[in-house]
Amino acid sequence: MIFHILKRELYDHLTSLRFALTTLLILILMIVNAIAYLGEYTPRMKRYYRDIAESHNWLRSQCSTLYRLVLNGPGELHKKPNPLAFCADGSEELLSREVWGNTAGRTRRWKREDISYKFTEIWRLAYLPNTDLLFISKGESGRWSIMPDFIKIDWGFVTAVVLSFTGILFTFDAISGEQERGTLRLMLANSISRNAVICGKFLGAFFSIAIPFLIGTIVSFSIIYLSEAIQFKGSHWVRLGGIVCVALIYTAIFILLGILVSSRAKESATSLIVLLLIWTVWVVLIPNALGSLSNRLHSQPSPKEFMAEARDLREDLQRRYFARIKEPPRREIPATIATSLGAEYTNKDAQLRDRLHAGYLFAELRQIQIARSLTRISPAAIVQYAFEGFAGTGLPRHLDFISQTRQYAKQFRQFLIDTDRADPESPHAVGIPEGTSQKPVNFDAIPKFEDQHRFSADFNAALVDLLLLILFFLVLFVSTFLSFHRIEIG
Repeated sequence: MIFHILKRELYDHLTSLRFALTTLLILILMIVNAIAYLGEYTPRMKRYYRDIAESHNWLRSQCSTLYRLVLNGPGELHKKPNPLAFCADGSEELLSREVWGNTAGRTRRWKREDISYKFTEIWRLAYLPNTDLLFISKGESGRWSIMPDFIKIDWGFVTAVVLSFTGILFTFDAISGEQERGTLRLMLANSISRNAVICGKFLGAFFSIAIPFLIGTIVSFSIIYLSEAIQFKGSHWVRLGGIVCVALIYTAIFILLGILVSSRAKESATSLIVLLLIWTVWVVLIPNALGSLSNRLHSQPSPKEFMAEARDLREDLQRRYFARIKEPPRREIPATIATSLGAEYTNKDAQLRDRLHAGYLFAELRQIQIARSLTRISPAAIVQYAFEGFAGTGLPRHLDFISQTRQYAKQFRQFLIDTDRADPESPHAVGIPEGTSQKPVNFDAIPKFEDQHRFSADFNAALVDLLLLILFFLVLFVSTFLSFHRIEIG
């Protein structure tokens, strides 16, 4: 019986004007997506490789002595563009493309009687866009918004907006329309179970929407693949499979929602109005309204307050160390007490600045994460975040990039220490010129930063959203069946 109902539903949908318009709209959007992305990806990759070459040239110029490398650090650490950004852009252009591993070169003066000495800051990680204000200023906060003011046509947009609206359009009269025409009563009078009716109508609408979506994704991907601008790897196919599965689950949610509301409404017009209201709230209002509200619920120190706190902590560190230094550092083996204390101070100061900068960075990112958590009551927001997770874009990708830069910073610092230990002429007090090796460094031996698209980190980011979508689906699935079994057929 399910098969017969499914055939009838498919025939009705596939021969309807709404199916033709849906197919045409999705095809146009997917073709625009592919062409626009190819126009963006190639320049991004060229810029990335140019930036990498410039960073390596700059790093090579710092190899004249180990101390110069200790002072200036590894330079800019760049984020690699993601080849699957056509699936979910994730506002990548609004997130910084690099982290700086360098120093401002400021000095702190130690003075005792007529003797003085200048301690120069050594490198630490600096997060753009504003390194002086230690990550961001209020005037630039819009740059870090993950909800841009323009529409980015990607697979996420097509799924979140177009497929959800199509699911409503195909099901708003699934039950109420049959009731109005009197065909539902005739159907159930012919020993057809209510379960068969629901399953047939659900599968009919599902396949009718999945067909144009899958055609659109194949066309979009084929344009990108045949251009040979991107070399796809094995993990990319797994990611694409996950994205398609998420899109189909999301579509099923709105199909079930349409059938549920249609089963409770007496007229198709009433069902359509209710569904449009729910769609507007779920897809349009909640992702934007709750995201803005969270910015007020979660406050963070202003750049001015943060700078004041950082200044106080650094001055306290300076007072504690400078009180213990009785003479200027000297280059002797073994290192003098003043040399050891001076080197320890510069390293502690760099660690303090790095910790403060990272704290301010993650406070800003926590604000964005709270906004994303609140908007997860909307399936449209969930599917967008799941797409970003599988595609490796957006905030989860940026957090993983930050994590990689911090891991690399530890590796680079350890390389500096090990290289200094290998020099028998060094006092081994890394951080000031009197205590650090002055020999040149082999450029090829220096660890280089290379951004990796780690599937495990991306999958973990997408897993929660995938489970939430499945939960939405199960709740609506049970609700739809219970509702249809309880209605009276007039």
